[in-house]
Formats: sequence, structure tokens, C-alpha cells
Amino acid sequence: MKVILISDVKGSGKKGEIVNVSDGYAKNFLIKKGLAKLADKVIMQEKASKDASIERTKQLEKERAEELAKRLKNKTFKITARLGENGKLFGAITSKEIANVLSLEGYEVDKKQIVLESPIKTTGKFSVDAKLYSGVSAKFDILVE
Repeated sequence: MKVILISDVKGSGKKGEIVNVSDGYAKNFLIKKGLAKLADKVIMQEKASKDASIERTKQLEKERAEELAKRLKNKTFKITARLGENGKLFGAITSKEIANVLSLEGYEVDKKQIVLESPIKTTGKFSVDAKLYSGVSAKFDILVE
């Protein structure tokens, strides 16, 4: 009997999967406990349309990320910071500050997407990587003055 799982079931599958189980197991355990529904034509069509919608959404997000990566590629952004003794900065330039500068320039990048090897603590030009989506990243430069 084919059922669609409403929640994860150990040994049977994960939520949203359509699995083929024995009739007794489906009727007496899975459906009775509310862990699954009988997979009839209506539910199969709903699942197919939901899966297609999720796939379209993922594709749009990836396309947006690729377009943003093209716009960011080889750009240089300037950050002005206060200097202390020996040319070192008060504090450090973090991914949050870089994300703020990018948003002021019109690039919507979350601070969690910006990858810094370590916080920037001196003046100069630094290469920064932004992981925009799975498999999509952009390199750009930060000029700290």
C-alpha cells in the first residue's frame, strides 16, 4: 500500500516521502497514529505540484544569486575606519560592517554569507568571498582606509 509520510518514521522514511508498506502496517500503525496518509491520486497530484513549486523557488533563488555574483565580481568597496597607534584599527572590520557597506551600495548580501578568514584589523586592500547560494560565490575587494 502506498502512503505519504506526514512525519519522519524510523525504518520507513522521511516526512513527505511516498513509501510502499504492507497493508496492515499502514492501516494499523501509520494511518492510525497520524504518521501517514493514504497516497491516492489527489494527494499524489498535490505532492507533485508542491515539489514543482519548491523546485521553481530554488531555481529562482539560484538565478538571483548568480546574477548578484556577476554584479559583485571584481568590485572594490571602501570602508573608512579610525586608526590607533601603529596603523592598527580601533576594533576590527567584521562581516556585519561589510554587509552594511554592500547594502548601502545596493547589493543585498547577508552577513552570514560573507566569509572572512579573520577579522580585518589593519588598513589595506583585502579579498573577501561571499557564499551566495550552494555552489555560487563571489569574490570582491574591501579597501580599508
